[in-house]
Amino acid sequence: MSKTATLNLRVSESLKVRLGQYAERTHRTQSAVTERAMTAFLDQEMEMLEAVDRSMEDFREGKTVSHEDAMARIRATIERHRPR
Repeated sequence: MSKTATLNLRVSESLKVRLGQYAERTHRTQSAVTERAMTAFLDQEMEMLEAVDRSMEDFREGKTVSHEDAMARIRATIERHRPR
């Protein structure tokens, strides 16, 4: 089992109520629900930050496309995935 630490934070009363309701309905502790939510949030945010870092590196190396080319690629991708 991994080590745990205590974290104190302030949240709105309405968020605290919702957390309690969710924990009760899912038969989990508020701590377990909070850890799961924070892990998912941080995983997503860190992935986004890493993508920004990669993009900035590409920019510094001159690996760019024009706005027009980027939009054409986006439109083509949307078109490929459009339901028929």
